[in-house]
Amino acid sequence: MQKLGDGIWVHEDAMSLGGTQLRLRMTVVRLEGGGLWVHSPTALTAELRQQLELLGQIRFIVGPNNGHNTWLLEWQTAFPDAELYVSAGIPDRVKIQNYTLLDTSRDNIWQQDLDREYMLGARIFDEWVFLHRKTKSLILTDLIQNHADERPGGWAGLMTRFILEPIGFKGICLAPPFRLGFMIRDKAGFAAFIKKVQSWDFDRIVVTHGDIIESDAQQTFKDLTERFLD
Repeated sequence: MQKLGDGIWVHEDAMSLGGTQLRLRMTVVRLEGGGLWVHSPTALTAELRQQLELLGQIRFIVGPNNGHNTWLLEWQTAFPDAELYVSAGIPDRVKIQNYTLLDTSRDNIWQQDLDREYMLGARIFDEWVFLHRKTKSLILTDLIQNHADERPGGWAGLMTRFILEPIGFKGICLAPPFRLGFMIRDKAGFAAFIKKVQSWDFDRIVVTHGDIIESDAQQTFKDLTERFLD
């Protein structure tokens, strides 16, 4: 676990993608009312569980994006007293029970600590983004990524060079479906989502894939997303 600021930590992990390793990041927030809020959980190891227990009790487990569901059932089993919140497409992909959908019709129960916004218009993701106001940290899942690692060698390097990088997995980037200009079904709704996030006050973007963006975070977000406001 790495501490980013007052009441926020991250955990680094990775998973296989197209013959190479895709970096993953879990974000943990200690809520002012007590307990921990876990965003996009990674594989649960004995060491990670011990570190979390030193931080506090896990109260909420959040699957903020349809694609980030691999370890949700494992976490729900390990922490049965925690409440599970998931994006709309996850229950069709994972056999979870006793969950609550992240839904715009529901009040934000974490409003003391976190602002939230739904990525309207991109049902493939159903992504929710969050702002931890105390540390001015924008917490994203797939919308923006930062693949700044050196290209690996061998087969993984070939896959990266000729497949992943050409479709957009390179540097600070939008998720490839956005970069390639498809998957947005409600352009007006998506633009409203982008405007809302642009209005937030943040100086760090905690991405789930790649390096955290610590420099010129708001301008970086604006530069990447301005195309959706045309």
